[in-house]
Amino acid sequence: MTTTLLDRFADWNLDHDGDLYGDERERTRWYEGIAVTWQTQMILVPWTITVLVWVLGGSAVLPLAITLAVLLAPLSIMQIYVARRRVEVTPRVWTTKRKVIGLLSGAPYVLFMIGVAFQLGWPQDDSWISMTVGALIGLAFGVVMQARASRKRRLAEAAIVADED
Repeated sequence: MTTTLLDRFADWNLDHDGDLYGDERERTRWYEGIAVTWQTQMILVPWTITVLVWVLGGSAVLPLAITLAVLLAPLSIMQIYVARRRVEVTPRVWTTKRKVIGLLSGAPYVLFMIGVAFQLGWPQDDSWISMTVGALIGLAFGVVMQARASRKRRLAEAAIVADED
């Protein structure tokens, strides 16, 4: 695999050859703590931004949208990073816990966009209703696509196991 700028940044950040995270046991605990922090931030920050767009009104839209975009940038980088290392990100099954986390993580983005349309009266005063309907249709499409991807992963894994027998 070719070393990219992302690889070099990740190596520098993870400090594999340094003592930033301590010994192996401490490093594992740091990584666990970082994962807990990340998950918490990915739920709390978007919800906070969503509540603020509804409470503060149209003047808050631009700075809150920028903050949301800045929050999503590292998520995109992480997705690229793990995909390059052949980490399977499609779940085998959607457990209740995964569904709850997915809902808590995804809903604020939809509610934020509806809030933006509502606050700005954009492009007409009742456009937030159309956006809500569109969001529900998009949600249904996303659920179907995720279920399809999970099923495809399970079938591919079953084919590999059957091939080994």
